[in-house]
Amino acid sequence: MHVQMKRLYEAAEVLAGLKTQAEIARALNQSQQTVNNWEARGISKAGLLKAQGAIGCSATWLETGTAPMALATRLVEGGAEVPVPAADDNPFIEDAKAVRVGDEPDTVPIRRVTLKLHAGVTGFETEPDLEDGGVLHLPRAVIEACNLVPHQLLAIRVRGQSMEPMMFEDDVVVVNTADRKPASREIYAVNFNGEALVKQLVKRNNDWFLYSINPEFGPINVRSGQCSVVGRVVYQPGRVLTGRL
Repeated sequence: MHVQMKRLYEAAEVLAGLKTQAEIARALNQSQQTVNNWEARGISKAGLLKAQGAIGCSATWLETGTAPMALATRLVEGGAEVPVPAADDNPFIEDAKAVRVGDEPDTVPIRRVTLKLHAGVTGFETEPDLEDGGVLHLPRAVIEACNLVPHQLLAIRVRGQSMEPMMFEDDVVVVNTADRKPASREIYAVNFNGEALVKQLVKRNNDWFLYSINPEFGPINVRSGQCSVVGRVVYQPGRVLTGRL
């Protein structure tokens, strides 16, 4: 087995409790065949970044073994402790140092990504969103209360103005990719004609519609295009969203 993969297995178990190849593949949104290839040839650059965002380990440590395993942390506005890549991992971040914040609530890092979608395709790929260290910290109490599985969650940005004033452009929300069964009046991330949308799904007269919060945007009948569900939106920083509309 390639030494980079030995490090990945070690970091996955220590930092995220992932022990099997299948668990790691799901957490990184990769096929098991891709992970098999990494075991033989080493991890791709994109794979290093995915692992960094998904499980909070240093891409430099995975690649070379010369940096600390876990990402350093820095204190941001509001007192949150956020893991960030070392300087070698991200040239835009300087002098990241560990900061201990004893009274912070227990949190779990959720990887921040950009969805890569195609019209008519139900699956999806992701690219790391490295802002704020590539993760969003979700309170562990929310995960436990909503029975969520961390490696099935993605943090994505909201695009456009259709969900204002509830969600604004570039707000970050957490999507549960394991929950794709439509429930009327819940909010979902969907692939509509190859575009990633965050919308409320509403069922009327046996038809499903994509609804916006902003009244300037009318409802869209899902029959009017190619639509598939990426996952239910479960959390927006500061509030749980399921069962609220």
